[in-house]
Parts: sequence; C-alpha cells; structure tokens
Amino acid sequence: MITLEHVTRMFGKFKAVDDLSLHVQAGEVLGFLGPNGAGKTTTMRMISGFLPPSAGKVTVCGIDVDENPVEIKRHIGYMPEQASSYPDMTVIDFLNFIAKARGISESQCEKAIDKVIHEVGLTNVLYQTIETLSKGYKRRVGLAQALIHDPEILILDEPTEGLDPNQKKEIRSLIRRIKANKAIIISTHVLEEVEAICTRAVIIDQGKVVLDDTPRNLLSLSQTHQTIYFLIPSFQAERAKTVFEQINTIKSFEMTEQTNDLHQFAIVPKNHAQIAPDLVEILHRQDIKVIDMYMEKGRLEEVFYAFTTMQEKGTEQ
Repeated sequence: MITLEHVTRMFGKFKAVDDLSLHVQAGEVLGFLGPNGAGKTTTMRMISGFLPPSAGKVTVCGIDVDENPVEIKRHIGYMPEQASSYPDMTVIDFLNFIAKARGISESQCEKAIDKVIHEVGLTNVLYQTIETLSKGYKRRVGLAQALIHDPEILILDEPTEGLDPNQKKEIRSLIRRIKANKAIIISTHVLEEVEAICTRAVIIDQGKVVLDDTPRNLLSLSQTHQTIYFLIPSFQAERAKTVFEQINTIKSFEMTEQTNDLHQFAIVPKNHAQIAPDLVEILHRQDIKVIDMYMEKGRLEEVFYAFTTMQEKGTEQ
C-alpha cells in the first residue's frame, strides 16, 4: 500500500533522507524509529504528499504521490506530533468541520463522527473547547481527525504522548482492531510502544534504513538477549558461583549483592543457547535454593543505541 523507491530529500545542501526504500503492506503496524534529525518526519511528510521527494518515487495505494498529492490525501489519515486544530472550537464543532473538509456526505457525516467519538473516547469532552483540554485529550482529538474518513493508510506521530496508562491501553487496542485492512506507520520514541503494538520496526539514521525486522528479532540483537537472572540466598552465593564456573555452556556471569540476604547472578549463555532449565536442574541437585529467576528477552533501547549515532541535529527533518 505504501512504497518508497530510492527516495532522497534535500534541504539546500543538507540530505535529510538518503536513498531510502521501504514497502508497507495492509495489516502491518510499522514502528518507525530513529534519533532526532534522522529523517522520520520528512519521510512521513513525503508519504503524506506534504513534501515532494528530491529524487526517487513514493506511491500510496498505487498512486504516485508527486503526481497526485491531493488524491492520495483521500487515502491517508495523518496525525502529526503537534496536531493542528482550532483551539476556540469545541470538539464536536471541530470534528464536523474536519468531516466536511474531508468531503464526507451529509448522510454519512453523523455516523462517521459518532464512530470516532466512541473509538477514541471523546464522549465526555464534546462540548469543551479544544484549548481547555488536557494534553491527552488533545492527542485523542488529533487521532479522531485522522480516522474520521476511515483511511486505508494511517500515519501517527507519537500517538500516545501525554496519555495515562489506561488511555495508552485503549489506543493500542484500537490500533489492533483497525489494523487488518490498513497500513499503519507509528513514529515514536517510546520503545515499549513498538513492542506492544507493532508487527514490524524500521530504524533509520542519517536518512538511511539501518534495521528492518520484527520487534522480536530486533530484541535478539540486544546484548542482554537471553541473559538469565537468578536470585540466590546470600549464604549459598559462593557455592552457586563455584557451580556456574564449572558449566561450559555459560559464556560469562556476574554476581552482585542485592540485600544482606540475597545475591543476584546475571548469566550470559554461549551463542544465546537455551540453558535456563539445565541451570535450574543443576542448582536443584546441589541443594541451592532459587528465590527467583527470569530471562531477559532483550532491550530495544540497546539495539537503538548500537545502530544509531549519538549526535542529534537540533531539529527534526
């Protein structure tokens, strides 16, 4: 549904997007990641028809964005990070305005507005002016205007920013419900968001794609992937240390005191091998008590740091 072929975007001599190719299909929820200045916002603006590419081709639903920027907007719902609105309008007046601007017929207008009001959870603030809303409710209004015409493509920039945990859960549930027939791009710095709802993650840096895979596969690139943690009574810590030193499937381990009564062991297996059950059995045979044990699935922030540059450009391009 969305295809970028060798897309480049220049701002003067600065190359914000550099020969970027990307394809997003219906049913995918793509987490679009990168440090500030990496080119995320520029890419989303080109997909949405707000910026033409300097080189390359962008198509949405088979339509060339550069040739038909107005037509492709009918297929796209876009919520920018700073979603524009009219602060002195009430929520219901704003949604009516957006529905008419989107060309929704009079006969369908009320139905479309009612649908997004309930989907996004705006019932309690319909007659408040937008300027009086909390940041979380302003984000909901931004999401409602992006969804009101039931687009095939949904582009969301920090969709859950400012929302409390319950509100985040509701928005994530909504995205899961509507994703089947849509291609959804979510740009976010909240990496837990990617793990929670995205089927795929793309990390860009300096305008180029550096990683493109499922969140689960990206987690496997983390240094802590499959690190095993044991909590052992302190009086048995030295015995446990001796046991672990003799196991040849362990690459390395670290012992740290957690309290006067407990020590923690962080164990890194060789070649990410699945050795946790074996370790539990060995400790059991040695009469070493395991107070708690868990295995680290990996951390996206570690992968992000490893594959992107630390320098930020000051302003997002």
